[in-house]
Amino acid sequence: MNDYSRKRVNWLSYTLYVELFILLAGIDQFTKSLITKSFADAQIKPVINGFFSLMYVKNKGSAFSLFANQKWGVTVLTVISSIALVVILFLAFFVLAKFQSRRLCTCLIFLAAGTLGNLIDRIRLHYVVDFLRFDFGSYTFPIFNVADICVTVSCIVLAVLLFFSDRFIPEIPFGSSNKEEDKDD
Repeated sequence: MNDYSRKRVNWLSYTLYVELFILLAGIDQFTKSLITKSFADAQIKPVINGFFSLMYVKNKGSAFSLFANQKWGVTVLTVISSIALVVILFLAFFVLAKFQSRRLCTCLIFLAAGTLGNLIDRIRLHYVVDFLRFDFGSYTFPIFNVADICVTVSCIVLAVLLFFSDRFIPEIPFGSSNKEEDKDD
């Protein structure tokens, strides 16, 4: 493959990842907009009785409402999220260029989109809109949103990729010794 076609493939890949990033963040913001327009604060609408409901909640903290009661909480979380977003996007495109790993880059794009989705809420509203509620008997799982799904799933897949692939941590000998077998699609 000559340099021109290699650059062209990378440019196309970058474009697709930027589109995926915008799409995921857009879906998150769209669903949150639907909820805020259709629900009153703390209103709940069962979808599957006793198991799954839509409930509009204003989360002023981070995961599981940590720092929600702190006046400085939203500001600190906004700064941390902004820095994390820049670092994650840089890593995504560095990984794509250096390792040409679509799997790892896709995980980082999902992570960045989720981070952006909640960051937009923190900047615009000073809280994050959560609306997906699951009940397991008397236990209610913390209410979450599409951005949280992107972050959680990407972190799980990222951990699996990093722990079980010697391409990214070559000094730890595990997995296949033949590098050609580990190539991404």
